[in-house]
Amino acid sequence: MHSLRYAAETAALRQNYTEKSIVIKKVLTIATAMLAVCAGIASCKKRDAEPVLQLQVATEPAAVSAKPSTGIAWFPGDVDAAFEHAKAEGKPVFLYWSAEWCPPCHELKATLFMRPEFQGKLKLFIPVYLDGDAPGAQNWGDAFGVTAYPTIVILKSDRTELTRIVGGMDVARYNDVLDMALGDVQPVRQLLASLDQNTEPLSMGDCRRLAYNGWLLDDAITNAPTKTTEDLRRAIEGCPVDARTERARLMMAAAFASATTDAEALKAGKPPSATTVMLVKNVSDLLADAPLALSVADTFLWLSDGFFLAAKADPKTAVELLTRWNGVMSAIVNNSRTSDSDRCYAVANQLRATKALSADGKIPSELASMARQNVDSALSRKHSEDARSSVVNGSILVLYFLGDMDRLFTVLNQEMATTKTPYYYMGGLAEIEEQRGNKDKAIGWLERSYRESKGVATRFEWGTDYVVGLVRMRPNDAAGIRLAALTVLDELDGPDRIHSRTASRLKRLDSTLREWNKAGAYKGDIAALRKRMDDICGKIPEANVARQKCDEFLANA
Repeated sequence: MHSLRYAAETAALRQNYTEKSIVIKKVLTIATAMLAVCAGIASCKKRDAEPVLQLQVATEPAAVSAKPSTGIAWFPGDVDAAFEHAKAEGKPVFLYWSAEWCPPCHELKATLFMRPEFQGKLKLFIPVYLDGDAPGAQNWGDAFGVTAYPTIVILKSDRTELTRIVGGMDVARYNDVLDMALGDVQPVRQLLASLDQNTEPLSMGDCRRLAYNGWLLDDAITNAPTKTTEDLRRAIEGCPVDARTERARLMMAAAFASATTDAEALKAGKPPSATTVMLVKNVSDLLADAPLALSVADTFLWLSDGFFLAAKADPKTAVELLTRWNGVMSAIVNNSRTSDSDRCYAVANQLRATKALSADGKIPSELASMARQNVDSALSRKHSEDARSSVVNGSILVLYFLGDMDRLFTVLNQEMATTKTPYYYMGGLAEIEEQRGNKDKAIGWLERSYRESKGVATRFEWGTDYVVGLVRMRPNDAAGIRLAALTVLDELDGPDRIHSRTASRLKRLDSTLREWNKAGAYKGDIAALRKRMDDICGKIPEANVARQKCDEFLANA
């Protein structure tokens, strides 16, 4: 489901147990959106060879969301001007990368951004709000290495990255990170790399800066997980002995990196590496120290499917880890100060771990009952618009892990009636209808989610989901797939559009269409799509990094 996949992608990206959450990478690379009625009776009818729909494409980019209406004085000019202003003021830049439909972004707005002490601290920075659908935003996404919403990056006025921040920490911790960035400090990535030659112990300040970097959103782990694992372990050894919280955070980052290294082998049924086995044991030991585990609760959302596969390789380890894991999650759930959204994410984490680590992969009835009660309670209460977005996303995850698709279908429909971005939920409705065997209804929802989405990058993302769904559920409808894909590609016809998230979605569309034409049955359709892309690519300067990504689409297919 788009929102389920996002939500899942986002527990690896979500962030909040207090962000203590877990929506699992695309919540499990889960994902890592969901029909009450079709978008018109005609779109629900069975089609033969006729086009799926006569899509209309906006000739101008849809308006992007306004800057969050908080007490933060977001810089009023463009990004280039912000850095010039930062240089003149002698301040670093606080760059916030977001999207209008993104639930974790709404939560940051409802919580962190509304806190007076945080607003006060940001006066020492040049705060820049960058909506992923704004003109040129995806280009900036490439420049700063940001893809996931939300991401916060702290940069010097010369554009050197100092650190990046994920959600989930107490406000005091955010302020600490900002304080550290205000000093004359070495960028986090340089500091980590320097550990290869540095035999001196780390200062508490350097240890803390490494510990609170947003490793979940840092491409160091994606690009070089083995090397990063070694560096993080070296950082743990170099931190002061009494830096227990910092060492625990670094250990969780190392576990994330090591499991990333082993991911493909684990999926293939191979045993985990010795390093990952050791780190699984370290995580279990951390969970046994409940106060310490709770102090780093936001980091537990970093643990991926690969981590759980590694833990399950040893049945004894799996039982021990699950028992301790559920103990910490229960402490969060039962704390009267826990917010509704945090409670839902903690419950979802319990369900996720139980399915992944228990011998039979089943959820006990008592746990399932507790989970449903929490969803009912959370959804029944009134919340601000921004806070409710997070509550709903947490509830979606709980129902997803419970396998309660009927209730989930109802919740998604209800939320579509009130949200400003109903298209976010339509992909989830499509996924449920597909599971039920209602492929025409599923395709209708995917079509509608694309048609109603707003913003260039968002429309291409939802449009890609639509075309991929057509290929999966109606592969013989070559005319429909061709028309839909041509229409979606039109979203890229403009300056600075094939970057960051958009470029990754284009790659996904490319692989889907290549697989569809593997036997060569749709050469004419592929040629038409490549021809349209030639027109788009021809408007991009050859020196632009986007040109290569554009030229590679369906090349030699």
